[in-house]
Amino acid sequence: MAVESPITGSADASTATALYLYGVTWAEATRPQPGAGVHGESVDAVAYREVAGLTSTIESTKVPAKRRDLLRHAEVLGTALEHGTVLPLRFGVVFENATALVEDLLLPRYAELVQLLRRFEGRVELSVKAFFREDAVLAEIVQANPRIARLREATRDTSDGSTYPLRVELGERVAGQLQERTLLDRQALLGRLSRLALDVQVDQQPIEHQVLGASFLVERERVAAFDEAMNELAQQQAERMHFKYLGPLAPHSFVGLNAEGR
Repeated sequence: MAVESPITGSADASTATALYLYGVTWAEATRPQPGAGVHGESVDAVAYREVAGLTSTIESTKVPAKRRDLLRHAEVLGTALEHGTVLPLRFGVVFENATALVEDLLLPRYAELVQLLRRFEGRVELSVKAFFREDAVLAEIVQANPRIARLREATRDTSDGSTYPLRVELGERVAGQLQERTLLDRQALLGRLSRLALDVQVDQQPIEHQVLGASFLVERERVAAFDEAMNELAQQQAERMHFKYLGPLAPHSFVGLNAEGR
């Protein structure tokens, strides 16, 4: 059986040796990763026909989500991606042993796994986050809106009760303009990048000053073109935005694979 480990918890030394699962790939694409896995364990493969699970032997079915192991999980998948298609699982999936991995996942869901591997063959995920530079976007808003400029000047050096209504109005107007600019810039960025992607997943709960948070499913052969587009955007928007760009990654945002049998 598969165990979805909790975020918190401590290892139970009495638990029999188990297998931590990172993801599923083609059996022929597997490569050993000595000492690269969670807890510093090596990464090996458990194969069934054409597919294989990327695993590490661990001492317990409980795997606390420590930062180092979260990074190792991602790094194992990234290394495997260099050799072939990978269907990633989220952190913390553990099987009792190799037999359980085969009987509970690889065998009963073999056709599904093969179909997914073929679907994502030659495709990777690229993550893009864009953020306004706060001072720059505020300056844009003030310059473009005379009323906001006057309100800002009237409230600049005072915070007494007489200017409270003006400060409220200023805050509301700035917030409205910031939301409008965010939507316009988000659509512009998506319009530029989406044409290079097969699919897009957009973060529906952006953090403060975030213009865009999105994952793009891209053909490997188009990653260079995507890189070029990102470089152009970073140069064009350097004074008003900064970007965080990651990839290629295993397609976490598009696969949705879990370890539960049907």
